[in-house]
Amino acid sequence: MFDNYVGAKLARRSKWMTIIIVVSLVIHAAVGAAVIVRSLWMVTKLEPPDTELALSTPPPPPPPPPAGASKPKNEAKRIVRKVKETVQPDQKKIEPEQVQVQEDEGVEGGVEGGQAGGVLGGVEGGVLGGVPEPPKVEAPKVVPQVALEAQRISGEKEIQPPNDVATQMSRSGKGTVGVVKMCLTVGGVVDKLNMLKSTGYPAYDNKIKSKMHEWRYRPFQVNGKPVPVCTSVTFIYRPR
Repeated sequence: MFDNYVGAKLARRSKWMTIIIVVSLVIHAAVGAAVIVRSLWMVTKLEPPDTELALSTPPPPPPPPPAGASKPKNEAKRIVRKVKETVQPDQKKIEPEQVQVQEDEGVEGGVEGGQAGGVLGGVEGGVLGGVPEPPKVEAPKVVPQVALEAQRISGEKEIQPPNDVATQMSRSGKGTVGVVKMCLTVGGVVDKLNMLKSTGYPAYDNKIKSKMHEWRYRPFQVNGKPVPVCTSVTFIYRPR
């Protein structure tokens, strides 16, 4: 019996809850609709602008004058104004001053474009009173004695000592050795002789140099060009 009472009580409570929820939804919907309608009615109505349409009709043109009639006097006369041309004042032409240049008579025998105070026959860029630079001389090429031996044309190759010197060496039983530095020109002529090692006998040294001046050679060439050369010649003498 108690269970029947509890079930009946719960059924009544759920019924009242449903009614309350439905009523609440209806109230909220009504309030929302009222708010929307109120906002729409509060919009201010704008008055249309006052516009007036004015139509103006131009007056009709005057009737044309009859044939042969003169033009009315009140016609506006055309005024022609002459514009005066602006005339600039005459400008005086400024002529450049003519400067008279006195031509230098120059020096007889001088060169065109030369400098004043120069010397006839001088070199451009030279120093007054200076000495002309000598031509450059090519340094002799040093070659071995064997290289010149085949180039020798004339001259006594074996130079014997003088008789008195030979007699002295025979008595002593000792020979001698002499070395001479010889330089040749481009043409193969003996230019310089220098005794590098004396034989110990002045007479023999003088004879060697005297005979060597008579030697003649063909020009010694390097790359097809004749050049001056120097070499050392050794003389060895042993008594018999």
